[in-house]
Amino acid sequence: MSEEIINLVEKFLSNSISREEMRRLLQAYQQKQISEKQLDDYYAVKWRNAGQYSSLFADESKGRVWKQFQQHMHQRLQKSPKQKSRWILYASVAAVALLFYMLGFAIHLTREGAQQELVVMVENGQKASVQLPDGSHVQLNSASELRYPPDFGKKDRTVKLTGEAYFDIKSNPDNPFIVQTHSGFQAKALGTKFNIKSYPDDKEITGTLIEGCIEVSSPQFSEVLNPNERILFDTKDMTFYKSRMHNANDAIFWMTGQFVFDKETLENIAKILERMYNVTFSFASPDIKEIQYSGKIKNNSMENVLNLITIVSPLQYTITGSHITFSKK
Repeated sequence: MSEEIINLVEKFLSNSISREEMRRLLQAYQQKQISEKQLDDYYAVKWRNAGQYSSLFADESKGRVWKQFQQHMHQRLQKSPKQKSRWILYASVAAVALLFYMLGFAIHLTREGAQQELVVMVENGQKASVQLPDGSHVQLNSASELRYPPDFGKKDRTVKLTGEAYFDIKSNPDNPFIVQTHSGFQAKALGTKFNIKSYPDDKEITGTLIEGCIEVSSPQFSEVLNPNERILFDTKDMTFYKSRMHNANDAIFWMTGQFVFDKETLENIAKILERMYNVTFSFASPDIKEIQYSGKIKNNSMENVLNLITIVSPLQYTITGSHITFSKK
């Protein structure tokens, strides 16, 4: 593809293409100046150079970008000029979704009533890095979801989180950054770095401040966190516990592929492994779930973690397909 066509495709996918540029892109498509192989090869190189390309998704995603692009070109040729703006938004999001799916996560547009939301979804065993329109960066852990409006940053900076994410917030004193989770828990920041863990199947929501200052709250409480402070919010009895950590960076070791456990129960460790490796766990007896572990694991392969657990405790495990069962020796 020529530099001009590449530039037009990039603008199309980022939802920044003008009417005249859209007309030129449609013309190039009709004149067959864009081929499936060119588009597929271009984005394979693009993601690989960015250090984000995953070979696990290469075969599965091959041709998807082209099929989606082709579909929306055909749709656009059938649309009237009055429908152009809305179509460009939906087409761009859908096309980007397939590119992101190559990496194990997807972004798509949803509508609830009159409200639209962009949704970034990360699968089990994957992670995702997202740059928001205001320049803030979000690192999403496995089995997580981030929602925000297409006009994010214009009126407010509110996102909705399910799962776990690390936030590096662009400073804007006039427009606070707000992270909403389930059970009414939220964090408000002006410009800072923090981690929120809020999985629906966990008993607690955890907020950890790395740098700066944030206000965490729910209908039951409001607290200000300083660096190296953490808050645990019990979603059942709606109580919270604030504590100081020796090193708040322990909360974000998941970003580097390491584990740090501090009196973590085996039940919670199993949930982490389920999200990371897309497996399931069961326990031969209920008391096994409550065994606690502390320490740092640098080699976080599942086999290594399971073997370490059986070395330091009187347990053994069996694997059947993608299911693992812990039992006593």
